[in-house]
Order: sequence, then structure tokens, then C-alpha cells
Amino acid sequence: MSKIQKGLDKAKKDAEGASSAHAGRSSKVRRPLPESVVPLARKKALEFTGETHHLEEDELIRRGLLAPLDHAQLLADEFRRIKRPLIDNFLKNLGREMSDHMNLVMVSSAQPGAGKTFCAVNLATSISLERDLSVLLIDADVAKPHISDVFGLADRPGLIDVLDDDSRSIEDVLVRTDMNDIQVLPAGQRHAQSTELLASDRMALLMHDMAKRYSDRIILMDSPPLLATSEAQALARQAGQIAFVVESGGTTVQEIQAAIELLDPEKAINIILNKSLYTQVGGYYGGSYGSYGYNETL
Repeated sequence: MSKIQKGLDKAKKDAEGASSAHAGRSSKVRRPLPESVVPLARKKALEFTGETHHLEEDELIRRGLLAPLDHAQLLADEFRRIKRPLIDNFLKNLGREMSDHMNLVMVSSAQPGAGKTFCAVNLATSISLERDLSVLLIDADVAKPHISDVFGLADRPGLIDVLDDDSRSIEDVLVRTDMNDIQVLPAGQRHAQSTELLASDRMALLMHDMAKRYSDRIILMDSPPLLATSEAQALARQAGQIAFVVESGGTTVQEIQAAIELLDPEKAINIILNKSLYTQVGGYYGGSYGSYGYNETL
């Protein structure tokens, strides 16, 4: 049995045994959060000041990026399990040269529809509750910028604008949200040469600068699917870790193997088995919820 298949089998077994725990989200999105954590979630160090962008929780639920409130507790527990190996990998490398970018995590999948954007958003929300860490969520799926669209940031300048215009800086286009003070870098304008921009020296310099400038920040990149576009391969070169989302019953072992072959084998590759848990009524949360199953550098 291959290492990938063993990992998926373990993921399914973990999913079957998952238990519920208390949810954790900011009171601004009406998710229960311990009183001792709320002030800390509000006091994250930010490098800019300005208007906070409001996110409508009902809209995020309707568009499938958050689970309904009656499933929030189980969801919060699952993403606590997902985030821990990613954070541990980062913390083990603190104090070293940040060229390995272990705080820069690319969230991707083999094909569309696996739930990678759902996982990226909920990972960001869970990590933002850490006492000593802040989160930057990058919408790097520039061909289909789902985060920018659902968050109401589709008309804002973003990553592509910074890459295309040397006079712009990341700080000019960052958006602070009222969802646990998560910062978002929108995708920005559509561009015919987006692949080349993402593979450019300027992109490499920007990612290196963001990765090493803030030692308390986890950067999550919502990437295009690896087998659907060439942009994902360009992004993978910048990331220190990969969170690879596998759709239970949807992504084939052949697709997983083909996608992983496009990645640097030296990188930490974390597999998230998604859409593996059924609700009591027999459906999926928001269309794309599942369980963490396997974490290993392949």
C-alpha cells in the first residue's frame, strides 16, 4: 500500500472518530469565544491603521465558506487539529534564517471543487485565535478569486496590482477584517500575464519579505488547483508548507500523485481529507466540510 493511500485511510479513520468541542470565533461574527481570548484577538499587532472591513457571516455561510452555526463547534474542533502541525512546523524553525518560509502555507488541491478555499478561510479563522500569532490570508487564486468575491473585495486592488506596479506596496492594499482581525490580501485586477507575474522575481521578493518581516504571522495562500493551472506551481515555489486538500470520494489517488509530483519533495506536505463527515441529515456543511486526516512530509 502506498504512503498516500495509508495517509488517506488514516484520515478516514480519524474522521469517523472525531468529537465535538467548543467553537472559537470572534463575537463580531457571533461565534462563541472565551472572554479571556476576546481582548487578545482584538489586540493583534497590525502594521497599518484604517477602516475595518465588515464581513457578513450569513453571506459567508450562504456562499459555503463558513459552516452553519449549529455545526460550528465540530468545525472549530476539526480545524484546531488541522492547524497544529502547521504551527508546530513554523515554531520549530523560529530563530533560524526565514528563507525556508515555514510561516507561508499554500492551500491547494488537485482539481477544483475539493474545498480548498473553505479550508483556507477556516484555517485562517482558527489560527487567528492563537494568543501569539496573527494571520494574513492571500487570495492567490487570481483566475477565480472566490475569497475576494465573497468577502466583498472584488473591486479592491490586491496582489496582481502590486506585482504589476512597482510603485504599489503590500501595505497599500491589505485589508483588515472584523473576523478576528484577520488581514486579507485580495487578488486584485485580472491580468493576461498573471502566471508570469506570480512566477516573477518581484513575487519572490514580496513573499520573502512578508514571510520574514513578521515573526508572529502565519500567511495562508489560497492557490489555484495544481492540475488546473500553471499558476499554482509558481506559488508552490514560494511556500514553505503545502496544505493539500483531498476531496473524500472525489479526488483519485492518481490525481493526488500527479499533483504531488509537481511539488518540491523537500517541502512539508500536509493532506487534509475534506467532505468526509456527514451531518445528521446526510449532507455536507456548506457544501465543503471535512476532517483533517494526515500530516507528513512526503
